[in-house]
Amino acid sequence: MKTFKSMNPLNSKLNIQTLEKFMNQQHQIIELLDVSKNVNLDKTKTAISISKWIKLKLGDTFRVVIYHNERPIKQAEKTIKRSIMKNL
Repeated sequence: MKTFKSMNPLNSKLNIQTLEKFMNQQHQIIELLDVSKNVNLDKTKTAISISKWIKLKLGDTFRVVIYHNERPIKQAEKTIKRSIMKNL
Protein backbone atom coordinates (compact mmCIF):
# COMPACT_ATOMS: atom_id res chain seq x y z
CA MET A 1 0.00 0.00 0.00
CA LYS A 2 1.32 3.44 -0.87
CA THR A 3 1.87 5.90 1.97
CA PHE A 4 1.64 9.66 2.29
CA LYS A 5 4.78 11.43 1.08
CA SER A 6 5.31 12.91 4.55
CA MET A 7 5.21 9.42 6.10
CA ASN A 8 7.52 7.74 3.55
CA PRO A 9 10.85 6.72 5.13
CA LEU A 10 12.55 6.40 1.73
CA ASN A 11 15.98 8.09 1.79
CA SER A 12 15.93 8.44 5.57
CA LYS A 13 18.96 7.27 7.50
CA LEU A 14 18.94 3.97 9.31
CA ASN A 15 21.36 4.07 12.21
CA ILE A 16 21.64 2.71 15.74
CA GLN A 17 19.48 5.52 17.15
CA THR A 18 16.70 4.63 14.70
CA LEU A 19 16.89 0.98 15.72
CA GLU A 20 16.92 1.88 19.42
CA LYS A 21 13.88 4.12 18.93
CA PHE A 22 12.05 1.31 17.10
CA MET A 23 12.87 -1.16 19.89
CA ASN A 24 11.70 1.30 22.56
CA GLN A 25 8.45 1.77 20.67
CA GLN A 26 7.96 -2.02 20.57
CA HIS A 27 8.42 -2.17 24.34
CA GLN A 28 5.91 0.67 24.76
CA ILE A 29 3.36 -1.21 22.64
CA ILE A 30 3.81 -4.29 24.81
CA GLU A 31 3.28 -2.16 27.93
CA LEU A 32 0.15 -0.59 26.41
CA LEU A 33 -1.20 -4.01 25.48
CA ASP A 34 -0.63 -5.15 29.06
CA VAL A 35 -2.38 -2.09 30.53
CA SER A 36 -5.28 -2.47 28.09
CA LYS A 37 -6.23 -5.85 29.56
CA ASN A 38 -8.61 -3.92 31.82
CA VAL A 39 -10.11 -1.76 29.06
CA ASN A 40 -12.94 -2.49 26.63
CA LEU A 41 -11.13 -2.57 23.28
CA ASP A 42 -14.41 -2.08 21.36
CA LYS A 43 -15.72 0.92 23.29
CA THR A 44 -12.48 2.85 23.82
CA LYS A 45 -11.70 5.10 20.84
CA THR A 46 -8.35 6.50 19.70
CA ALA A 47 -7.40 9.30 17.33
CA ILE A 48 -5.09 8.51 14.42
CA SER A 49 -2.18 10.49 13.02
CA ILE A 50 -3.59 11.06 9.52
CA SER A 51 -6.86 12.69 10.60
CA LYS A 52 -8.08 14.21 13.84
CA TRP A 53 -11.67 13.48 12.81
CA ILE A 54 -11.25 9.73 12.42
CA LYS A 55 -11.34 7.61 15.56
CA LEU A 56 -10.67 3.88 15.73
CA LYS A 57 -11.55 1.32 18.35
CA LEU A 58 -8.55 0.70 20.58
CA GLY A 59 -8.40 -2.96 19.48
CA ASP A 60 -8.32 -1.90 15.83
CA THR A 61 -5.60 0.64 16.59
CA PHE A 62 -3.46 -2.08 18.15
CA ARG A 63 -4.03 -4.28 15.08
CA VAL A 64 -3.00 -1.48 12.70
CA VAL A 65 0.17 -0.70 14.69
CA ILE A 66 1.18 -4.33 15.06
CA TYR A 67 0.58 -5.19 11.38
CA HIS A 68 2.32 -1.98 10.32
CA ASN A 69 5.42 -2.97 12.32
CA GLU A 70 5.64 -6.43 10.77
CA ARG A 71 6.94 -5.09 7.46
CA PRO A 72 10.21 -3.51 8.69
CA ILE A 73 10.90 -6.60 10.80
CA LYS A 74 10.45 -8.87 7.77
CA GLN A 75 12.62 -6.53 5.69
CA ALA A 76 15.36 -6.70 8.32
CA GLU A 77 15.16 -10.50 8.41
CA LYS A 78 15.53 -10.65 4.61
CA THR A 79 18.51 -8.29 4.73
CA ILE A 80 20.22 -10.37 7.42
CA LYS A 81 19.62 -13.60 5.49
CA ARG A 82 21.03 -12.06 2.29
CA SER A 83 24.06 -10.80 4.18
CA ILE A 84 24.71 -14.23 5.70
CA MET A 85 24.34 -15.98 2.35
CA LYS A 86 26.64 -13.44 0.69
CA ASN A 87 29.35 -14.03 3.31
CA LEU A 88 29.29 -17.83 3.09
